[in-house]
Amino acid sequence: MSLPALDLPTDIGPLALNNLSDNVGARRKKRRLGRGVGSGRGRHAGRGMKGRKARSGNHGFTNFDGGQTKLQKGLPKMGAYRPRLEYTYLNLYKLQEAVERGRLVPPADRPIDVKDLFDAKLVTLRQRHAGVVLLGQGYESFKTPLRIEVQKASERAIAAVEAAGGQIEAVYYSRLTLRAKLKPHRFEADAPGRRHGDMMPRPALPPPKLMRNIYLSERQRGYLRNLQPGDVIRPHEQPGHVDLDLKHKPKYPGWDAADQQAMAAGKPFLLPDGTRASPEQIAEAQQRKPVAKTVRKENPTRPRDRSYAPPPPAGKRLVRDRLRKEELEALERSLK
Repeated sequence: MSLPALDLPTDIGPLALNNLSDNVGARRKKRRLGRGVGSGRGRHAGRGMKGRKARSGNHGFTNFDGGQTKLQKGLPKMGAYRPRLEYTYLNLYKLQEAVERGRLVPPADRPIDVKDLFDAKLVTLRQRHAGVVLLGQGYESFKTPLRIEVQKASERAIAAVEAAGGQIEAVYYSRLTLRAKLKPHRFEADAPGRRHGDMMPRPALPPPKLMRNIYLSERQRGYLRNLQPGDVIRPHEQPGHVDLDLKHKPKYPGWDAADQQAMAAGKPFLLPDGTRASPEQIAEAQQRKPVAKTVRKENPTRPRDRSYAPPPPAGKRLVRDRLRKEELEALERSLK
């Protein structure tokens, strides 16, 4: 039994899907290459005979000069590459939210530093980062008085922190000292054969451009803004909260001689706690009058100038080991 035909309209109009087509010449038919000489593009397919242009992989590089020295390689290099410092960012509303929720506990005896922010996972610091920049998003509702130190801060963030009764300071860390600040266990003494070192790196002063624009600036709240013209500041004489832990600080013998030489020259001398040297200390240093030769002798830089302790001869070493073995055997007999 056949079904009756459906009575559907067949004349829909000129814009029906079955009537749509491109204009004449809008789509050109793709030329097929290498399909026999009768196709018009057979045998060599329009590429000619051999050569680089006939091979696959030819992209027509404009700087290719036939195999001889390229033009740009024959010209001298010009300009310079200066990598820009990259920072990680932290906004005020995230800082206040972390303090209110107990995620970040402000220390009582020192300001919040970059390690506190890193341990609270408020910032992610990679090896390419030069520190933390505090930005002012959320300044309208920022009411928490905090003492904080960062590497840079916007003017709105500085104004908001100080309006809430807090203090902010811009402090410089080099790439090495920042890593030692975040991960001090990497620089502590470890068992023999391990990778860790046995000495913390010496603090570093900022480069001249950063020192002038940020860390000597009152507007940026730099940590060196209170220095006066002619004052002498050395890397190991930074403020206490900036310097690394004193128990991990190495002893550099040449520092004392350099300090004495600076005082002998009549320059203002800053002690490690940030105070100036007293007249008695300056007078005592002027009496010693160390010269540059003394400084080099106390802190030699060349390996051949350093003191060398030769190992004991093989014979003496064997005698020492035999005596030590006899002492251990005698101790074991006495314990039995």
